[in-house]
Amino acid sequence: MSDEIVNKPKFNLNQFFNKNKKSLIVTVIIIVFLVFALIITNEYKKQKYIEISEKYNSAKILIEKNKTIEALQILEEIILKNNKFYSPSALNLIIDNKLIQDKKKILSYFDEIISKSKLDTETKNLFIFKKIVFIGDDIKENELLINLKPILKSDSLWKDTILDYIKKYYLSKGEFLKAKEFDNDIN
Repeated sequence: MSDEIVNKPKFNLNQFFNKNKKSLIVTVIIIVFLVFALIITNEYKKQKYIEISEKYNSAKILIEKNKTIEALQILEEIILKNNKFYSPSALNLIIDNKLIQDKKKILSYFDEIISKSKLDTETKNLFIFKKIVFIGDDIKENELLINLKPILKSDSLWKDTILDYIKKYYLSKGEFLKAKEFDNDIN
């Protein structure tokens, strides 16, 4: 047993480097390239975010100066960028300032934000609810329930608000029995 330890070759760093020189150089080059690529990608994303931020702020300034057509063009462009903060904010700004009168176009922007932007679940649920509220009295019962059902089946923090909204929907339509049944089903 002591012979095995004595006859074991010692590790030689120079010999290892000379033997694996090409592999080590290629590995180092790949690592350096990946680090630079990661840095460049992060800077690009940061620059794009700053650019969207500046556009959003310029749209707000244009609205204050009553240059709504120019502001609307910028805000529509921001919505289509699918930024998780500025796209929903742009839609809110359009709605709050009544920059678009066409309900179908606004609903298409709601759909764009709900389906494509990288919103967290609760913000997505909020925009689904805001879409329903935006539709208002024009909404059909079936459409209301289909759109809100996933939120009702979840543990969303908007669940209680939506339950209350559906009850009020039935009450506003004079469907007191359905409102009571809905309330009983939920409780």
